Amino acid sequence: MQKEKVLVVLAIVSLVLINSRDAHSQSPEADGHKFEVGGQFSVLNNSVVSEVNATVVICVQAPCPPKVNSFLKSRKTQPGFGGRFGYNLTDDLAIEAELNYFPKADSFRPPGAFNDGNLIEGLSGLKAGKRFEKAGIFGKARPGFLYASKGDLQPAPGSPCGQILTPPFDSRCFQTSSKNSFAFDLGGMVELYPTKRTLIRFDVGDTIVRLDKRNVTAVLNPLPSGFPASSLVIFGVPAETTHNFQGSVGIGFRF
Repeated sequence: MQKEKVLVVLAIVSLVLINSRDAHSQSPEADGHKFEVGGQFSVLNNSVVSEVNATVVICVQAPCPPKVNSFLKSRKTQPGFGGRFGYNLTDDLAIEAELNYFPKADSFRPPGAFNDGNLIEGLSGLKAGKRFEKAGIFGKARPGFLYASKGDLQPAPGSPCGQILTPPFDSRCFQTSSKNSFAFDLGGMVELYPTKRTLIRFDVGDTIVRLDKRNVTAVLNPLPSGFPASSLVIFGVPAETTHNFQGSVGIGFRF
């Protein structure tokens, strides 16, 4: 978590220093439009655990949890939409906040079970770069959060089930719970200005997410004797930091 805090501070300081030379000489009302509002369609390509390399430990009394050797990951593209609000300190430096909603997201777990949750992403920070008459190019550094409505699995109270499960899943065994994670958006954007009051915006960036330890569903590989090929198991995953591509396209209005 300390690394993420340092990264946020360094990115914000860097953006301020890059624009400090021009910022003092420009008026916040250089073109008369200090505020921006807009909306966007966004896609988040996030990392999920898809397979687990594990060895089932031989024990006398069940349930016997497997010994996890490594986690194999895949990528899931989550479509979503949201809104944005910004305040222009100068023509080339702005403070902005953005909120995105990703319905029916896989919440950092592969499809197959408990995957009908959603993600809510909130970001706020600096946008800095160069604005020209018909276009602009900017960098962004925006810390925030990523909330997964079903980002974790916890044993249901009073459940008689063990840690290793085979289909069909019994709803009495596990219950989903929400997970809120620190997020940091680092990237850039291009803006086009059809008129003085409207803009079209294209964003790309790396959404860095710090995930606490959690339980996930995954395919067990190799399969122990007696396990059907379609089996999903539930494993505990340690805390980790993931890098996730995010892109968006949207429109905005300046006033």
